[in-house]
Amino acid sequence: MSDPYYDPNENPRGPDEPPRRRPELNPVPDLRPQDPEGPENEAAASWSPGPASAGLDGNLQPGMIPRPPNSVPGASTDRLRIGLWGAPLSGKTTYLSAVPIAAMQQSRHGQAGWAVSGMNPESTEFLISGVTRLESDRVFPEASVGQQQLAWSFQGEEPPSRVLRRRREAGFVLEVQDVAGEAFSNDVEHILRPRVLDQLARSQGLVYLFDPLLGSRPATRSLDFFYSMLTELNTRVRDAGKLHRNRLPHHVSVCVTKFDHPEVFRPAVEAGWVTQDSEGARLPRVPAEQAARYFQWMCDEFQGSSARLVRDGLGAFFRPERISYYVSSAIGFRLNPQHVFDYRNYHNVEIVDGVSRICTSPVPINVLEPLTDLERRIRSAARRRRPW
Repeated sequence: MSDPYYDPNENPRGPDEPPRRRPELNPVPDLRPQDPEGPENEAAASWSPGPASAGLDGNLQPGMIPRPPNSVPGASTDRLRIGLWGAPLSGKTTYLSAVPIAAMQQSRHGQAGWAVSGMNPESTEFLISGVTRLESDRVFPEASVGQQQLAWSFQGEEPPSRVLRRRREAGFVLEVQDVAGEAFSNDVEHILRPRVLDQLARSQGLVYLFDPLLGSRPATRSLDFFYSMLTELNTRVRDAGKLHRNRLPHHVSVCVTKFDHPEVFRPAVEAGWVTQDSEGARLPRVPAEQAARYFQWMCDEFQGSSARLVRDGLGAFFRPERISYYVSSAIGFRLNPQHVFDYRNYHNVEIVDGVSRICTSPVPINVLEPLTDLERRIRSAARRRRPW
């Protein structure tokens, strides 16, 4: 895009930071012979090739820049920027850590799995560390204290649809941030807040984590970390002239989290929202077509007035047809030794020596789908030549 504020290839910067110079592409080093004995070359005498240049003799095939799978060089539509949004303790880092586990487990349910891999060392390390902690160590990842820019490659297949009668290979690169939840509050001047706003404003899609258990705690009330960010986000996008039909242009996935927690699951069962698979692990779920109504019920009957304002704010600032709802859990339910759900003992967290530990191997619920569905909706809107 011509507006540099919305350049998807530029890292967010704070309002007080000067514009960054665009680095010179493939700068040519000065390879002229130097005389280390000369006084003007004292600094050169201590110079030695770095690890990246050591041992290269010029005869090797030049390394290529990593590109999205199934993409054409320079095709910006293959690279998506997704903003992750939620209050402190809403489980943002755990959610992201569960994504590669959910991607690998899709084949268990007769679906083509997704291969998720990092596009840079930091993103790869995040994936490895998250899977290790959840699956091997059976502990939750530590909450974020700063901001991490992650870029992941997704390689998979699209399921058949009315338009596509057969599976089609699909691939894209997802850029997402993992940031401390405090940055979303206006109570304190958080150093990361301007950068977070920049990231959300430039994102094509948003994943909003709505934790039903946080509303009763003043330090984590969803509304306090929702409305201030929402109004500032709307101001930035409006002033940049990027609203879509007088609303924010983003596609949004609303994830009602912690479906596995007894304080959430039991009331949902008693209210008749939950069905159960008849095969395999016999997992409980809220049918996808009921997820929006489940969120409405959660706001009206479960949490109260502040949650209702979160619901109303979503409808007021975003196009309703661009919002999808998911009932999700990053770790899923505890399964018995036969790997089957048992309603008598389903909570998958226990306290051991004061530390919350995951009882059985995580089986994430609706963790991958909010991301892959966003990609599909954004690409579909682009094909129709509409804004995000």
